[in-house]
Amino acid sequence: MSFIYNLIAILLIGSTIYQVVNDTPTNKNWFKTIIVMMMFTAGLAYAISPDWLAYWNAFEGAAQTDFSDMEYIIIMFDMEPGYIYLNKIVSTVGLGYASFTLLIAIIALTLKGKMFYKYSPYAFMTLMMYFIPTYLFEEHVHVRQGLANAIMLCSIPYIIERKLFKFLLVFALAFMFHKAVVLFIFAYWIVKIKFNNTLIIVLVSVAIISNLVGLNMIIDSIAQFLPFGVAETYNDYASELSSEGGVLGDIVKIITVAIILIFNKQVSEKDELFSYFRNIYIFGVITYFFFGGGIFAARLPGFFTVYIIFVIPRMVYALRENTSVKNFLFIGFTVYSILLYGNFYRNWGDRSGFGNYNSVLSENARYGFLYEE
Repeated sequence: MSFIYNLIAILLIGSTIYQVVNDTPTNKNWFKTIIVMMMFTAGLAYAISPDWLAYWNAFEGAAQTDFSDMEYIIIMFDMEPGYIYLNKIVSTVGLGYASFTLLIAIIALTLKGKMFYKYSPYAFMTLMMYFIPTYLFEEHVHVRQGLANAIMLCSIPYIIERKLFKFLLVFALAFMFHKAVVLFIFAYWIVKIKFNNTLIIVLVSVAIISNLVGLNMIIDSIAQFLPFGVAETYNDYASELSSEGGVLGDIVKIITVAIILIFNKQVSEKDELFSYFRNIYIFGVITYFFFGGGIFAARLPGFFTVYIIFVIPRMVYALRENTSVKNFLFIGFTVYSILLYGNFYRNWGDRSGFGNYNSVLSENARYGFLYEE
């Protein structure tokens, strides 16, 4: 990986170790400093993503088209209206694509950072687990999904406080940036399900068995007829499973569920909000295993499984009085994050620009901060 990513990883791992070992509150200024580093690293990155040219062309297409004809651009580039209109607004005020990528990185990480800081007792651990590798995907490659996920994370307080109308408003806004968020609408009710160990075991087992016997293929067929453009998105992502699945990913999810089962009762008794984050994550795992193909295994579960970055730190914090258990969980997931970082580089370093970081400030950049017709 390039120096800048290694630097951020080292700072996050070091900050996480210091906070968890010393059981200290999150240093807000230092937390913001790392967030800002992540913003500019992602926002100023040039040609990192394999899809960067398609996104740049979409920006140029939106810039050269009247507002009244934006539907044409939305269909041509097969991108959600919220994302395309944001492109158009930025270009209309005279800013270029470099300004746009920096803007969406700032928006996404500002929203995510606020939720991480508010709902994680060990915010640096949450940020570390997010950085490896969700940040590398969502803020560099799957930027529309990253922006939709940032918006959807802001629904957490409305889920907890049971404010349905505000939750639906946030959901509608997120849907305008990525249709794969569609199933997250059920999160509002999922958090209230009493997920005891027996129910978790049964549901996860049924999901795995359904996948193995091919029951998921029936759902796949039905999904191709979903409205609001979801069916098209389904077919577009049908080939992405291999990039985010695999045996290793399956094993890690099963181990994580097993750990939740072991400490579920203890943590739930000490942390009244734990069940909210646990339920969302468990539903993501069920979705991941049940829908073994297409968008449902490639993208959609990510809006749920990302909540592991809240689940594990809250477990570590709730069990902090039992030093051996706390260290087991903390060391285990920290080591896993480090190994995942190395694995990400092996899989993506040569396929993208993560191994050789370039910024829009370089001489070979084909676009800049100001829009030029």
